[in-house]
Amino acid sequence: MNEQPSVHTERVDDVPLLLAHMERLGLVGVLDAHFPAHGNRRGLSLGEVFLVWLAHILSRADHRLNRVRSWPNPNFCAL
Repeated sequence: MNEQPSVHTERVDDVPLLLAHMERLGLVGVLDAHFPAHGNRRGLSLGEVFLVWLAHILSRADHRLNRVRSWPNPNFCAL
């Protein structure tokens, strides 16, 4: 009874967790039904692309639009 319990921990990343949850919700099918791709598209469907993009945004927790730097346009006036 004096044995030390062995505890194994492993890191769970949030991207696979987000992808699995969104797949379980059926978002790919919903998005593909509402936004059908034309016949020349190959590879991932639009719903699958959106799923990966949304998982990346949620993982980074940064959904803000980044402003363009002022150096490309000399007439640019920042707010």
